[in-house]
Amino acid sequence: MFKSSEDAEDAFYLAFSLGRLEDMMRVWAPHDDIVCIHPGGPRLTGVHNIHQSWAQIFNDSLPRTFALRGRIVSGEATQRIHMLEENISVPGTTFIAPPVLATNVYRRLPGGWRLVVHHASVAPISLGKMHPSATGQGTAHTRLH
Repeated sequence: MFKSSEDAEDAFYLAFSLGRLEDMMRVWAPHDDIVCIHPGGPRLTGVHNIHQSWAQIFNDSLPRTFALRGRIVSGEATQRIHMLEENISVPGTTFIAPPVLATNVYRRLPGGWRLVVHHASVAPISLGKMHPSATGQGTAHTRLH
């Protein structure tokens, strides 16, 4: 379906931006071991639970605009990990969400690359405002664990 993990990620954020549930679920692998953690939310596993969570998020019918920052991609031929910052706004409003750090894990399946893990949490500070040593070029000044 998706020729690369980057193509799958582009489709993920396009579906998220437009609030298209079926497009969102096409990005996810059709397996019971997929995992999604929304900011401040519990760990959701399986297609059914993840489908319900996105349906609830998209229920507001608001279009969203994403500015993605600081993407780091690692992995191998069959699995790739994307780490990035999501900056979400709603066009036509003054709403701007706090920055969110996301880890997206993609797996190459027989039909192409699919999402198997999305873990997002509110960032204490935007990557754009962090000291260079805290953005992956060295050691961060503050650690929780």
